[in-house]
Amino acid sequence: MERTIQYMEGEERDGYYVQPMMKRVWAVQLDILKMIDTICSRHRLKYYAWYGTLLGAVRHHGFIPWDDDMDLAIVREDYEKFKYYCEKELPEGWSLLKVGPTLIRIINTETIRLDQEFLDRSHGCPFVIGVDIFCLDHIPKDKDEEILWLNLFWAVANLYVHWNLFQEDAEWQKNRWDQLTEIETLTGYHFDRQSSVSDQLYALADKVAAMYWDAKSHEIAVISSLRRNSAYRIPNSYFRRVIRVPFEDTTIPILKDYDLLCRLSYGKDYMTPRKYSMHSNIQKQMGRLRKYFQDQGKELPECFHMTFEE
Repeated sequence: MERTIQYMEGEERDGYYVQPMMKRVWAVQLDILKMIDTICSRHRLKYYAWYGTLLGAVRHHGFIPWDDDMDLAIVREDYEKFKYYCEKELPEGWSLLKVGPTLIRIINTETIRLDQEFLDRSHGCPFVIGVDIFCLDHIPKDKDEEILWLNLFWAVANLYVHWNLFQEDAEWQKNRWDQLTEIETLTGYHFDRQSSVSDQLYALADKVAAMYWDAKSHEIAVISSLRRNSAYRIPNSYFRRVIRVPFEDTTIPILKDYDLLCRLSYGKDYMTPRKYSMHSNIQKQMGRLRKYFQDQGKELPECFHMTFEE
């Protein structure tokens, strides 16, 4: 998507200087947002700004000045359809990554690229840029059932996250297989130990999260957030009232009653900005890019330069 030269220039926002390269990162994310919006509109799917992107929309009418990512959310029914359509309709070179159970990411490339064709269409940004999309799942009505559901999800998801770690640790090797057997006993699911156990754990955790898809529950949440904070739940009725608000040079859909969600995530004074570094993803990629040029005995070109605050 074409953007003005002025948009790519550095500028001060809320007392924070947004560097030109960060504006290019934002521009690529806005391109990905446009593609997500197109797919959702075409197939009548609903998505919502979530977490920092929601806060940015209501407080800054765009990105939080010191933020470098974009978070969206889709309710389970549409989330499954969205994944299906993305596999067929994303532009060439773009990918859908399964980051973890109930979280996917749409990225514009799988590696840092410096070829001119790529830089021309990515506003001069060489990095892997993505938009995170969280799945919103239905919460069971019964409190005891909810606790069992959350604990089961966490047991499976936690084992998935740690499955391939500490490969040389003999005690961990035994412990992880014991945990796998316990999950089989709890769920009745049989793992094929000759295939990728990690992939099977991912699929099972996602199935557990989706257990109450058709249960006519009254509340919805990102299950990982609910596991950390039991108050993190949104009434179903909130999703019937959606508005589009300005976001940079476009608009983005949010819950009309966004106050509850913002309070749950950022406290009652969420409209008061608090500056802190949120550039870890870009910072890591910048380190790899800088090393690439150093290995060739060259300086990082000025057009890619970016500094990071401690």
